[in-house]
Amino acid sequence: MQFIDLKSQQARIRDSIDRRLAALLDHGQYILGPEVTEMEHGLAAYVGVQHCVSAASGTDALLLALMALDIGPGDEVITSPFSFIATAEVIALVGATPVFVDVDPVSYNLDPGKLEAAIGDRTRAIMPVSLFGLCADMDAINAIA
Repeated sequence: MQFIDLKSQQARIRDSIDRRLAALLDHGQYILGPEVTEMEHGLAAYVGVQHCVSAASGTDALLLALMALDIGPGDEVITSPFSFIATAEVIALVGATPVFVDVDPVSYNLDPGKLEAAIGDRTRAIMPVSLFGLCADMDAINAIA
């Protein structure tokens, strides 16, 4: 059983995709090329911010965020124990300590009810994780943060 017909979805924009890919292959600037700049400017405008920096992966994006916040040795970052290893890995990479807060048994996301007890003097950030198409309860998390 086919759930999503990707071929028919792409058919209406196929010519545009082919032209853009051909131009990309012709100039060969895959990193920091004009398409990347265009995407970053477009995304910044869409979300209403002045700057946008793209990353090669979610791991890189998390690492850049921690580095931008100057999080490092001696700092703690609260996160979920139920996530891909990169979540805790990037915290350790900057020299900080991951502090795990248990998940809600229904959503499997960070349990806001257990968050406040984990916040200490060395807590510099809370890194929630959204799973299975269900966003973490950001209103509750932000109210505590």
